[in-house]
Amino acid sequence: MSRFFMTAAALLIGAVTLSAQDTEKNSHPFSISLQGGGIVSINENYFSYSEHGKTFDLLTPQGGIAFGYDFSPYYSARLSASYGKNAGACNTRQTDNRFYPYQFNSINVFADVIYNFTDIRSKFVPRAYIGVGGARTFGFTDSGHPWQKVSGKNLAFGFRGGFIAQYNFTERFGLFADLCGEAYTDSYNGINPVGEVNEKGRPGFPLDMRGVLSCGLVFHF
Repeated sequence: MSRFFMTAAALLIGAVTLSAQDTEKNSHPFSISLQGGGIVSINENYFSYSEHGKTFDLLTPQGGIAFGYDFSPYYSARLSASYGKNAGACNTRQTDNRFYPYQFNSINVFADVIYNFTDIRSKFVPRAYIGVGGARTFGFTDSGHPWQKVSGKNLAFGFRGGFIAQYNFTERFGLFADLCGEAYTDSYNGINPVGEVNEKGRPGFPLDMRGVLSCGLVFHF
């Protein structure tokens, strides 16, 4: 896993370095954006939500802020921080098939490299990005599970990729929608079953996943 993060960081630095070689200037290269939307949590035992008629409880709110810089019309970078609620669940199939949900909070921080498919100064700008970062998770509620313990106040490394559809009303103001997939090391949701085996005799999946959809405002300066 550490090798993956080292490789991702190298790609991140390399992409920023290459983008800086484009000498065409943007008169408003800095930006700040505010966004909010929903999270769908996909981690251990998430299937128990649908099995107990609670599928929509996997959808929880989040909001964030990001600071960006356009190295050129086609390459940008941003640093973002967000706060959100997350859904989790403890073991059900090896227990008594009862539902053991819990929720927790997270602060998520990422550094992203962004490719703009059109000039960032265009009216409509489709954008794709990859990023590396991490999260702090805390505020775990009690699931009431008889034997599985959920650890609180965890640090987890993460990586993500996503797509942005941005519309610029003026050179200084725009709206955007951001669709993102995030993956974290297994401590994210407080359950780490890598050393355990599931009902099919295989070890647990080593990542916790989130799908994030948000909309927001971006200001260029």
